[in-house]
Amino acid sequence: MKRRSFLPLGALLACLVAVPACGKKGPKDGDGGGDPAPGTPPAAVTSDYVAFVRLDAKAIRENAIVTELKQAFGKSANGTAVWDKMETEAIKGLGVKPTEIDSVTACVAEVGERGSSVIVIIAANKAFNKNSTFDIKPDTKPDSRGFYKERYGNDLVHFPDDKTAVLVSPALADKYLEGYAKNRTGWPMTAEFTKAASGRTLYAYVNLDKLPATMRDELARDREFKDYPALLGCKALSVAGDLRGKELSLSARGTFADAAAAGQGKAALQKALNLATGEIEKVMSGKLGPAETMFLPAIKAGHRALKDAKVDTNGADLTFSATYKADFDITKMANDAVKVYEETLPRLTAQNNLKQIGVALHAIHDASGKFPIIGLGANGVPVKNATEKPLLSWRVAILPYIEQDNLYKQFKLNEPWDSEHNKKLIPLMPKLYAPTGKPGQPGMTHLQMVVGPGGMQPGATFNTITDGSSNTVAVIEAANAVTWTKPDDIVLPAKPAPGALKKLIGGQFPNGFNVLMWDGSVRFVADTISENTLRLLFDPRDGMVIPSDW
Repeated sequence: MKRRSFLPLGALLACLVAVPACGKKGPKDGDGGGDPAPGTPPAAVTSDYVAFVRLDAKAIRENAIVTELKQAFGKSANGTAVWDKMETEAIKGLGVKPTEIDSVTACVAEVGERGSSVIVIIAANKAFNKNSTFDIKPDTKPDSRGFYKERYGNDLVHFPDDKTAVLVSPALADKYLEGYAKNRTGWPMTAEFTKAASGRTLYAYVNLDKLPATMRDELARDREFKDYPALLGCKALSVAGDLRGKELSLSARGTFADAAAAGQGKAALQKALNLATGEIEKVMSGKLGPAETMFLPAIKAGHRALKDAKVDTNGADLTFSATYKADFDITKMANDAVKVYEETLPRLTAQNNLKQIGVALHAIHDASGKFPIIGLGANGVPVKNATEKPLLSWRVAILPYIEQDNLYKQFKLNEPWDSEHNKKLIPLMPKLYAPTGKPGQPGMTHLQMVVGPGGMQPGATFNTITDGSSNTVAVIEAANAVTWTKPDDIVLPAKPAPGALKKLIGGQFPNGFNVLMWDGSVRFVADTISENTLRLLFDPRDGMVIPSDW
């Protein structure tokens, strides 16, 4: 299974409290013994799983908030087109639209240094398009057990029926065939998790004791946790989301080693909540941009939810509960959202392009064991060191992983990018690499890696990014465009001259630039970020904590 990042506890709680995107009372999942009261912390669970997540997407789709939101989009002049575009871009390569999904169940059975053993079950209300589900290569035939091969990785795809798609790691295939594939209630749907998720719109469980030491070390370095080390004493975490009308109740239970550790965790969590509340107050009292103004009612509701949140301990358990009330004008917010979306569409398109590049970089790492830093040498093999001369760029290297197999096969891999043959392919640059904020020249791209003594080095792998993949930049929007096939990127010396670094990046969008991190995440970075912070983000092994302006 491709390497996937785990969301830190603080980020998970903040995201779930802040977003009113869940639905009505969910149906029972089997023998659950009745629905829990909204906001009731989930019971403690004992499991060998690393993580388990169950989402009642149908309940979300039929919820009053989503229904009112979709109706509001429909009444807006361009709202229907915007809604359809958001749905189309939300989950590409899935085979159905997000609003056609009924439920999502995911189980992480094991996490290792090289990847995870995972199963993801998606049930929909319409038949899946098998040629586009989980990036199955068109015209692919299933094997004797009914499994399709995922195009860019080693995972398997199975369709127990037309309206259910399952992505599973090869190591779990037999267990899946003997369980869920047979009766829809078998493994990974254990009786304990079925009961825990019953009546919940969202249920999630993470066994932090099962995470590898390197991953726990990465969490400890993450800025979400650096000021709250006591939270890392949590051994297992359960989170539940309960939707009733326009109210989202979030609750969580964290199990610690003993009552003392739980007490320290309570103090740390309360400190984090106070800090988050203060940051929201700064936003509300400061100068608001279009997005903040549009979502101000929702932000205020999130502020109330955090202020009224309850944190308590019971022995070795730490419990949390909060309720978000969407008591604001959703129609007005939808109308404003359509306008903002249209204005920000170029930036969103650029971010989506970077996400696809991130998936491709992970896929090529899974296939070859390394990243194509600097570019390709002879025979299409990534260069191994800084003295080896690259012939073609990393952008050429990932072509087979961005649905450009035919273009890749046209390159002569033993010739440089500007050979008589290869330079004829420059005008065929994939749209994925083209600028979206401003008009660009044919065959020229601003998407570059940061390489050199102060950046990534040839032969890099996940293991060589010792600062953590979530703390290191993979691809950035550079100020100057380069020929997309040329092995040309931002070269960063160990000690760049003051003021030189920021001149090399940005310029495509007002007030900032997009970056792709090595964990696959994409974010828009404000121009106000310091050069020192940028330098640390580009260096994969400096061992320094990322400053707060990131």
